[in-house]
Amino acid sequence: MNTNIDMALNVLYQRQISSREQLLKEMLRVKMMLKELENNINIQFDKEILFQLMKKTTEDELGFFPADRDDFWEFFAALKEIDLIDYTLEIYKNDRMGMIISPVYLTRYITDRIGQLKPSKILITEAEKHLSGLKELLDRFKDDAEITLTTQYKPMHILLQLAFGAHKNVNIRFESIYTNCLPDESFDYIYSLPAFGAKMDESGREFMTRDSDGIAIENMLEHLSEQGTLDIIVPAKLTFAGLGYEKLRAFITQNYQVKSIYILPEGTFRPATAIKTYLFTISTGHQAEVEIGTLTLDQKSFAIQDQKRVRAEEFLSHEDWRIELLLADDDENIRRFKSSPIEKVKLKEVAEVFRGKSILKKDTSLGSIFVLNISNIENGEIDYRNLDTIDEDERKVKRYELMTGDVVLSCRGTAIKSAVFTAQDKTIIASANLIVVRPKEKVKGEFIKLFFESPVGLAIIKSFQRGTSIMNINHTDIMEMEIPLLPMGKQQEIIDRYHEELKIYKEAVQKAEARWSNTKSSIYNQLT
Repeated sequence: MNTNIDMALNVLYQRQISSREQLLKEMLRVKMMLKELENNINIQFDKEILFQLMKKTTEDELGFFPADRDDFWEFFAALKEIDLIDYTLEIYKNDRMGMIISPVYLTRYITDRIGQLKPSKILITEAEKHLSGLKELLDRFKDDAEITLTTQYKPMHILLQLAFGAHKNVNIRFESIYTNCLPDESFDYIYSLPAFGAKMDESGREFMTRDSDGIAIENMLEHLSEQGTLDIIVPAKLTFAGLGYEKLRAFITQNYQVKSIYILPEGTFRPATAIKTYLFTISTGHQAEVEIGTLTLDQKSFAIQDQKRVRAEEFLSHEDWRIELLLADDDENIRRFKSSPIEKVKLKEVAEVFRGKSILKKDTSLGSIFVLNISNIENGEIDYRNLDTIDEDERKVKRYELMTGDVVLSCRGTAIKSAVFTAQDKTIIASANLIVVRPKEKVKGEFIKLFFESPVGLAIIKSFQRGTSIMNINHTDIMEMEIPLLPMGKQQEIIDRYHEELKIYKEAVQKAEARWSNTKSSIYNQLT
């Protein structure tokens, strides 16, 4: 931490000013006062006049000052020489639950993108998220483009005005991108990092999705000029989720062109979020090909890895845009599955899919309801010993009770595990770390499990991954997974062969282990 910032923060902490919002407001209060004093610098040396002018100048916008004149005198002295942007980045850098701050290497990547595209009108939404590198970006294009910055938060609007209001080519707007905004304005280039997955109940109009990221895409596309480009960072679910997202993908397909999709490096937005994110580029002009790939961090700058170009027609022919599968096209198994004449169905058409019950560790106790968790699954089989229990009314957990033939699939953790459940002489429910797939009449649970653990099945499951190193799979996404549909007799034939060979394998391993154990004992006995 910058020593001066550390000292200044300690002054505020000593007066019980500790929340990020409070810390920012008091810095803004001081910077607003400095701007007010530009033509009368001597006032800053008079404690009483300075205090009264502060109340008159700042309280309408920042609210009541929470301390006395002596405190403000100390705040003013501590903060007046501190850089506003550096200070803001410092207080928000470890914010795990609030605002995402984009890393400077991402902003620099976008700066280079703008340099290549040479747009005349630029829109950067929720500009406070890009404070790392934003000044560098604005300075680079101060003579080349008209730039609009938006924010929906009043303190951040004040911050942007104080930091960049003097730039003649910069227009700062106090607007939300999750409702009607910037009426009748269009831009040659838009860069957006929207909130991920927030539910928007009141957006002023009807959008295809209720999620913040979906609304932002739809909204920003409407502000592209005839030759405009949108760079937007979105969570993985946009590429495969159903319902409104399916409509949104179709809307983009029909009215715009997907230019590229890149997977961002793991941890790009930590600690605020660790979900898997993509950089989407969508344009209004015709695109013959779609670029897909992975962005990796190479010495604090982005480098493109595993890049592949796919014909636009081929890309848009897919119902979803899971680029992991497109990138895996070179894998013979994936290619064979896609081109196979075998009938394929979505899991939701042949099975009921639901997630287990949320149970905290502190809720486990001696009880009559047993809980199946990921740790009870090993090598594709369930160990029914040592299950946790809870003391709960059986009627309240009935919907989570497992039945013979149910397939359980891990949806959290670091490894993909699956197994088929067999009823025991006790009530067993699935935990929330498991997705339950209950087959209907056209498919057997054992067959689904075999597909899940196959190379193709694993690749498809991984493509639904919403997290990065820690797996996070949503049961509504798995419902959209395609599986092969074979006649029931053929399914049983495959299952029987699998179990026959597994039995032979286990017997062989058991014999080999026994022989090895006996051999070692014989050798060791010769040494004594």
